Amino acid sequence: MMARVNSRLGTPAEAVPVHGQRPSRGLSRASERGFALLTVLWLITALSAIVGLALAATSLGQRTTLNRIALTRGRWAAEACLAIAQARWTQHRLADTATIDLGRGMQCNWRVEDPTARLNLNTAEREILDRVTPNADSIVARRRLGPLADLSEVPDLDPTLVTIDGPATVNLSAAPRQVLLALPGMSPEAVERVLARRAIGRPVGSLDELAGLLSPNGRAALLARYADLARLATFAAPQLKITAEGGIGRDPPRATIVVVVVPLPERLAVIRRQMW
Repeated sequence: MMARVNSRLGTPAEAVPVHGQRPSRGLSRASERGFALLTVLWLITALSAIVGLALAATSLGQRTTLNRIALTRGRWAAEACLAIAQARWTQHRLADTATIDLGRGMQCNWRVEDPTARLNLNTAEREILDRVTPNADSIVARRRLGPLADLSEVPDLDPTLVTIDGPATVNLSAAPRQVLLALPGMSPEAVERVLARRAIGRPVGSLDELAGLLSPNGRAALLARYADLARLATFAAPQLKITAEGGIGRDPPRATIVVVVVPLPERLAVIRRQMW
């Protein structure tokens, strides 16, 4: 029971709990309802997060699948380009590397490089390296640990002058001026004769032919290092590097296949292949 206490000032009576009376159940029920509401809200939030993650995972999986399909089609296109390059080699049209439309949005293209138009960092002698890079000491020291696998292993290299591909020879019919000048026995006069003949489409075919084009002084310089130069010089590409790319239009992802080939009269013999 509740005792009524009246104020002398006439204020309304207040209810004072009597000792031994049980507390009201209204507050307890309200607390239970509030806890249940919070639990429901937390469950809704958790379920929303799980659904969102599931949708994101599904979307990512779909994009990954589409990328894999596009990459597979790109590889087919790159393989098609290599087959076309093989056919054009027999037709003496390998340099015709325009982008090819394979239909249904698929395109491919390739480029051809002659590794012997540059100096091979893994085989070139110190004397020659000194003439094309200030990092000859670093290159020689690095080679003691094994062959270089990438030009980025040595700083400040000019990729138009050096390579890690190909044999230890230099193609005098394709090498740039600075590479020619780095070779033993190649005087400035000899280099000018080689470049002049290349410019008119009649490249020099042998060291003996080159010696016959030189002045007595130029010929003497060449003959003094004839054995060293003969060991390095070639007048045709013994190997070629072909890089083929394929994909859906020009958008990524695009597949790349790189092959190193030996040019034979009837075909290009593949001796190394990489794909990514």
